[in-house]
Amino acid sequence: MDFNEACERYGWKRTQQRLVVFEAIRADRTHPGVDDVWEKTRRTVPKITRESVYRILNEFADAGLISRLDNLSSARYDSFPGPHGHVVCPRCGKVVDFDTPDGIPVPDGIDARNIQHLEVRLTVVCDECKSTGPAKQKGE
Repeated sequence: MDFNEACERYGWKRTQQRLVVFEAIRADRTHPGVDDVWEKTRRTVPKITRESVYRILNEFADAGLISRLDNLSSARYDSFPGPHGHVVCPRCGKVVDFDTPDGIPVPDGIDARNIQHLEVRLTVVCDECKSTGPAKQKGE
């Protein structure tokens, strides 16, 4: 869906701020946080506030245009809301997509048509962090 279609479908005003956030997030497969998107959008709209970027990202997530990944060190946003999983490095926070198999089993008593969100997340120390040695404990 392009920007104009999204605005029409959800009744949003076609603002410059909303457009730059849309453009910044839609092609980004790195799962950026709000500060990453804010930094990118300020190149085009220098006076855009972090709060505006945060509000717009959540507006897009609520509409299903993007996904919001919670329970990380900070919220991250996924430009691909379709079915897939994530590998998350607990040291550096890097997030990488992976394909999930079709037909993930749903527990008895749950109507699969009512599922609003299904997430498969693996927590794995990435190769870059492995090469730096064991994680330091706080206070070391």
